[in-house]
Amino acid sequence: MTQSQLSKVWFVVSALLLYYALNSWVVAQGGEEIFGAKLVMKARVPAVMIAIPICSILLALTSLIGRVYALRSGSHWHARIPVVGFDAIETGSREGRVYQGAMIVVFSVLPAIALVYFWCTFLSATVMLNDGKKDPGASLWDWSELRTLNDPARICTEFDKGLDKPCIGSATVLPGLEPTIFGALTLAGFIALAMHWRAVAMGQRHEASPITTHGK
Repeated sequence: MTQSQLSKVWFVVSALLLYYALNSWVVAQGGEEIFGAKLVMKARVPAVMIAIPICSILLALTSLIGRVYALRSGSHWHARIPVVGFDAIETGSREGRVYQGAMIVVFSVLPAIALVYFWCTFLSATVMLNDGKKDPGASLWDWSELRTLNDPARICTEFDKGLDKPCIGSATVLPGLEPTIFGALTLAGFIALAMHWRAVAMGQRHEASPITTHGK
């Protein structure tokens, strides 16, 4: 792919990541989806739970694409960020540097911050085993509670033990298994993100050519 093509692919994947992350964050704050996004769950905790793997995968993809672009680009950081919205701009100008910096913040930093927020919400939610006892406080990380793959536990947006169905705004969760998978995906996403940022900051390292001497 050419650099122009890589820029377009990076923009499409990054825009999808930003769009999904923002929609999930808005729902988690009690708002409505932007432009009627249908892939976002309505309840706060299920919304962030589904957003974690989706955003992690998209973050890894956009970071790897951005890294490839950076390693093929110029000697300055602003030239190593894909150009969005223009066929070409003077990235070395003051406005160009501001624009390129804004693009990396919007399409890379903001989704990463949103992902951290999703994890905080996910880990702080009430979990109830689906064993008829209606007792909250089950651990997301306890593999021993994964007795079946068919609705072993529920993660709740709100919990009210006085109701027949105390787990309000719930989603099925597999204790131990799903948090581990989500954690692995998120770790991969942040590793790819770090590799991308490093490539933007430092570029491609070129090894010095070996010096050869010729005898007389």
